[in-house]
Amino acid sequence: MQLAVNYSLPTAELLRTGRIQLDRFKCPAWPDVIATAQAIGSTYVHFPLLVGSGIGDAIDAETGQPADWARIETLMAQTETPFVNVHLASRVQDHPGIPANTNDPAHIEMLTEHLIHDVRAVAKRFGAERVMVENDFDSGEHLPPAYLPECICLVVKETGCGLLLDVSHARIAAHDLGMDTREYIGRLPIQRIREIHVTGIQHFEGPWIEALRQAGIDAATIQRFAGRLLDHLPMTGEDWEFFAWAMTQVHSGAWGRPWIVTFEYGGVGPLFQALTQADVLAEQIPRLYKLVNGS
Repeated sequence: MQLAVNYSLPTAELLRTGRIQLDRFKCPAWPDVIATAQAIGSTYVHFPLLVGSGIGDAIDAETGQPADWARIETLMAQTETPFVNVHLASRVQDHPGIPANTNDPAHIEMLTEHLIHDVRAVAKRFGAERVMVENDFDSGEHLPPAYLPECICLVVKETGCGLLLDVSHARIAAHDLGMDTREYIGRLPIQRIREIHVTGIQHFEGPWIEALRQAGIDAATIQRFAGRLLDHLPMTGEDWEFFAWAMTQVHSGAWGRPWIVTFEYGGVGPLFQALTQADVLAEQIPRLYKLVNGS
């Protein structure tokens, strides 16, 4: 089981100077970032692929078009990325006739079928054993099947694919649904886990908002996040306690064993660069490495 960390300039410098240890950089599907990261260490790619529109294919969230599979296969080969990840994303914009937060069983059944239809197409291309679906939460843009445990289980069962368990997404979804977090995760297809993502979760306020302002991030983007419970932030005491429990489940065999565990703090692009703190990375990555390796 490997530890990966989002590629960022501070993380790269910490690795180059020997202050941290990690197994791979997690990179976006951007050839320039991948090339830069590969000059320092091993990499893998996390693809911006969405399923749930019902078109029988995945959509590239960055282009808004169906996935360019030739490009994706090239990046997988270049980085030795073993799995294709897709995000469960029944988006409001793809289903204009369905209200957000619908609890209509007919809506949920139809949207779940759309998820299954799209994932099956990806599994047909790569083989179900090489495809993972990532759980999500209600960001205001997603309809319920993307984060309801019973729907996620049905998608995995019907397609034969694996689960990319984003622990932070699961915690936020459980919070929004008024469920106990451990019960929520226990209702997911945890024996089918192939990858795990973890970050800290905090309310986005105070110093985080000021960091974005200082970086020149536009007011509309800041307002979109202000006051919300968000991931992709440093680990806090509660986060460490929960992640230690999660790793205990993996090491005991109660959960499926992922090929990699990824710390999704830090990154590239103005917004993530503004939130990335080198001292946080230097302190938290070694601690994560020990937990992932059972220490």
